[in-house]
Amino acid sequence: MRKKWLAIGLAVGIGGAMAWGIGVSANADSTGFAVYQSALRQTKEAGSMTAHAQLELTDNKTTLLAVDGVAKVDHEQRLGSVNGTFSGANGEGSFQAFRKQDQVVFKQGDRDVYRVMEAMDWGREGRRDAHGEPSAMMSQLHNALFGEIGREATVENLPNGGKQVTLQLSREQLPMFAKFAGPMIYAKIAERSQEAAAREHGPAVKLPLLQEDVQLAQVVLNATMNEKNQIERQTAEVELVGTDAAGTEHTLRLSMDIRLSDLAATVPEQIDLTGKQVEKVTREELRSHWKQGGWGQHEAQ
Repeated sequence: MRKKWLAIGLAVGIGGAMAWGIGVSANADSTGFAVYQSALRQTKEAGSMTAHAQLELTDNKTTLLAVDGVAKVDHEQRLGSVNGTFSGANGEGSFQAFRKQDQVVFKQGDRDVYRVMEAMDWGREGRRDAHGEPSAMMSQLHNALFGEIGREATVENLPNGGKQVTLQLSREQLPMFAKFAGPMIYAKIAERSQEAAAREHGPAVKLPLLQEDVQLAQVVLNATMNEKNQIERQTAEVELVGTDAAGTEHTLRLSMDIRLSDLAATVPEQIDLTGKQVEKVTREELRSHWKQGGWGQHEAQ
């Protein structure tokens, strides 16, 4: 059902996007971003890593969803694996995901069905030039989005020879695009979660529909580098506030904690599908089921 796929998607996203970074432009003129950029490149040169990821979404300090997982990535071999657990208002469970060169395999912890989907392009070549650097268009986009807020990033030298980069933005410091885009994106996600929750097999997360004074209140990002200029830990916390139709005030907080280890020494787990029950899934089917509220028609609680 959709809550299983939501948890898998979150963990894969955390283990992938957070572990490998979002490609901050090399032209960013912020000292903090320059330090982070250098460490990100140094970390990527390891070729493989293990990401221990934790995610929690709360509403007025009540946990809506918690995900805890371990992602193993070998970028050069285009391999990856995720093992994780999740818990929420509608229960808890576990899941696995495996990335091969040409496919992604998903498995819900208590089921024997392996869902297989064609993998997306690992390298995103269309966004990078021949040297693996962000394309000119992507660099300009990152500069436009992150150039101003990057100047707020600070760098601290640590006793062990490493560094910590911190970006903390209050409501007043957030750029205009974030102030408008954040609430708009949340409204769409919340509406979809409410619709899906009304069905028999709804998702684990039912977000409140906020009507008034909806705005991002705070964004805090931290990255810790070791003495080899490799990223060891990344954390993020995003806070959104607003009032629902009943006049109840809500503070939604999304927090993530990513710890990296076994750089250049990680071997992702793989799965042999021989003799196993396999269900092929296309991207179109996946999108369709998401719009309809999940995979409830295919499996029981």
